[in-house]
Amino acid sequence: MRWPNLLIIAITMCLVYYFLMAPLFAIGIAGVLPSSPTFLLLVVSLVFIVAGGYVINDYYDVEMDKVNKPEKLIVGKIFSEKEAKFFYNVLSMIGLLTGLASSIIALKSNFYMIFAILLLLVCVLYSYSSTYKKKFLIGNIIVSLSVTMAVFLPWIFEVLYVSGNALILSVCRDKLVHNIPFVLIYMGFAFITTLLREIVKDAEDMDGDALTNCRTIPIACGLKKTKIIICVIMLALFVLLGYYHVIIINLHANVAMALMILLDIISIMSVVNLIKIKESREFHKLSVSFKILMVVGMLTMIFI
Repeated sequence: MRWPNLLIIAITMCLVYYFLMAPLFAIGIAGVLPSSPTFLLLVVSLVFIVAGGYVINDYYDVEMDKVNKPEKLIVGKIFSEKEAKFFYNVLSMIGLLTGLASSIIALKSNFYMIFAILLLLVCVLYSYSSTYKKKFLIGNIIVSLSVTMAVFLPWIFEVLYVSGNALILSVCRDKLVHNIPFVLIYMGFAFITTLLREIVKDAEDMDGDALTNCRTIPIACGLKKTKIIICVIMLALFVLLGYYHVIIINLHANVAMALMILLDIISIMSVVNLIKIKESREFHKLSVSFKILMVVGMLTMIFI
């Protein structure tokens, strides 16, 4: 289930809730945010749904994994395909039920909106593994959008919560509007870094993917053009980081600025390492760099 990735998702959701939403706490009104136990149910929900997504992905990736990472093969080796499918159903059901409980407790009559998002995510992750993973770019975009849920879901959860209380909404409306640029920046950051990592992972696994008729970017375009595409996406990341630099300077958040400089260094080193790559197996270190980049970027929420 790739617990490090699940841990990153859980931590990101908590960072958004307890730090990015911090201006709401400053208002001093009780109940301006849903209770922590209610929110943690939402965290559990997303973690279980994504965990189910990883399981069903392994279920459909058996033939590719036999070539790309035979030492890590689970489905067909440790668990049968039937057991993996059952495990996926259990994880997804727990995720949906905890999400439903969280939204009913916090949102009352608006509960269906969060549940609809979670149900859509379950369907999208299944479709990705069964169909779209083998398509050109579409699979990468689906995964990247799914990861942005770790930022978007806590924010929309809060928006729906306060919209059900006219008194609280009238007091914290300005704070919610003020938070929108930060939410969009972190969503954009999560999307770009995940997209980079997905393309890099495709480049790393292109040998096994080619045997199963996948049309990933590295297979369709070759390594040389894939490196150019990664550089173009990195340029978008640099623009986003530059914009956030300006915001953080105006906030006088020195620790956040130090982390931003660290992000700049990691990004530049990633580009340098990308230029040096000549074979698909050399992309693994770049994948690790992008994961570190994402973690450090999300940690800046603590200090803004």
